[in-house]
Amino acid sequence: MHAAVRRLSLHPLSKYRLPCPRFSEPLELLSFSYDGQRKVCFDNRELKYFHPPSLNPAPCLFDGIESQIQRDHDKNEHIDGLLAALAHLPAPRGRQPDFVMYRGMLTRIFVTPYSTRDSWAMNATKVGNTIYVEDASKSVEDREDRTEFHLKMMYSGYRFETMCVLDKPPQQLKRDGQLDSALLSRANSVVDTNREYCSVFKTRLGNHSIISGAEVDCIDQEKPSTAPNRVYRELKTSGILDNHRKVESFERHKLLKFWAQSFIAGIPMVTVGFRDNDGILRSVEDFRTQDIPRLVKHNQSMWQPNVCMNFADQVLQFIKDCVVDEGPEVQFRIAFDSGSQEIQISALGRLEPFLTREYLALVAQPL
Repeated sequence: MHAAVRRLSLHPLSKYRLPCPRFSEPLELLSFSYDGQRKVCFDNRELKYFHPPSLNPAPCLFDGIESQIQRDHDKNEHIDGLLAALAHLPAPRGRQPDFVMYRGMLTRIFVTPYSTRDSWAMNATKVGNTIYVEDASKSVEDREDRTEFHLKMMYSGYRFETMCVLDKPPQQLKRDGQLDSALLSRANSVVDTNREYCSVFKTRLGNHSIISGAEVDCIDQEKPSTAPNRVYRELKTSGILDNHRKVESFERHKLLKFWAQSFIAGIPMVTVGFRDNDGILRSVEDFRTQDIPRLVKHNQSMWQPNVCMNFADQVLQFIKDCVVDEGPEVQFRIAFDSGSQEIQISALGRLEPFLTREYLALVAQPL
């Protein structure tokens, strides 16, 4: 006997063309680093500082692909890092949020109204008053149909990041006479996808309180004690835009995702490196997050931020209405089916919890 499936239709999109729901500026609660062994470290060892790449000579973003150090994607980390960060918060931890999930899950929901060919899946469990959400979709690294082209494109993004960052603030390196050697060193650095710097923040969309975590590519200055997200920066890559079709695709798909990712985490600037088919970095351009929606406003067939936000608001409410049974073993599947164009939620039954034992022991303690 199959469990009942609850459904929320995506269409018509006109029902989401309403004023934007309330959205609170993200407030960083704490941050942490993943070191080269994917160990969570509550320090800034992996925080990187932005310094624009040189285009003379233009670097190749495919260089070094054979020597890269790749994270082991066979190991499912669930939301372990985010839970470790929440456990690290000083007591009292205050009112529990409605949702805990990584930014990637929120981004996926935000862009669904305009990414209707992309099916996805997440798992959810409710403990206390909080719904925890993890990814249940296969990434490009995990998929058996991945191609050499996909892998090259992914690597070029990581390579661009290494070409844009330094381990110390550029001003400090310049003052100490070390900037030139640091720039030479980064040109020959090995890409290591184990290492990350993550920001954990709280925000609110409509009536839904959310704690989320996001990888931070780099920062524009020494990290301030308040509102560090205002000086964080996203680093992205794209193919060069040498015809109208590529421009329209960039605006319709890439700018949508760039905006959603940065908006959700309160990151004000996105730096995009444009490469040719041989991986040569041809140009670099900055996009202010708040300006991105205006860049596509001229085309009525393009995406609209209020539709994304209202859709996400309704999906979160739909999840609340469906994920009501409590207990870490009680799990639900949340999925977007591109065939039926529906969000579908079904009970998976009692499964091995994806929340860590350490975290469950902590939340079981009385406040």
